[in-house]
Amino acid sequence: MYFAMLYILVFFYDAYLSFFRGGQFGIGVGSILLLGNPILLAMYSFGCHSIRHLISGRMDCYSCSMIGEASHEGGKVATWLNRRHELFAWLSLVWIMIADFYIRMVSMGYMTDLNTWDG
Repeated sequence: MYFAMLYILVFFYDAYLSFFRGGQFGIGVGSILLLGNPILLAMYSFGCHSIRHLISGRMDCYSCSMIGEASHEGGKVATWLNRRHELFAWLSLVWIMIADFYIRMVSMGYMTDLNTWDG
């Protein structure tokens, strides 16, 4: 699980870099596709049973302190994500295939990336 979190950070950094060309900020279809990868992967990963246990599973009393209340709220978010765990797995898989295909076609010159830099 911790190793997967490193991948998510790397993917977010990669998406961040995709919004800059020559130091100038811009948005392109490829940038949006690259940003979707870590978002969907994070939603899948943070819905994992391990995360639910890490956030709130070790508490015996949610209302005993402020930490308990925060843990309870975090547990509710993780539970919401966990109920859609399979959906996020499929969305993440399909999204990354579309993003990879799009970037491959742009890099080979078969397609032109629609973006704000070419204005």
